[in-house]
Amino acid sequence: MQVRVALYGATRVVIGQPFVDLAFDTPDITLGQVLAQISAAYPRAHQYLFDGSGMLPSYMRVLINNVRPNPDATLATLLHDNDQVVLLVAVAGGSSERNAIRLLKAPL
Repeated sequence: MQVRVALYGATRVVIGQPFVDLAFDTPDITLGQVLAQISAAYPRAHQYLFDGSGMLPSYMRVLINNVRPNPDATLATLLHDNDQVVLLVAVAGGSSERNAIRLLKAPL
């Protein structure tokens, strides 16, 4: 079984590449197993893949085959052969709703 993982943010910087291709000997695996294998191969990435309680960090968004699962992915989410996983870093910003409205009305 093969899975490709696209990395963004600090995880990409620490690992030093935009993608990690993983191979497993089982037909189905979990997202947690994928992250554990990445963490084992790149120990410095562990802090970006898991929070202090060993769960997905609250700022991480996961896409599977370019779709965000509903409900959101967890470590128990099943993956299948040739799945593509994207680990995004959620960002937020802006100081007020008024600024957001102003940006939406600005000409392109």
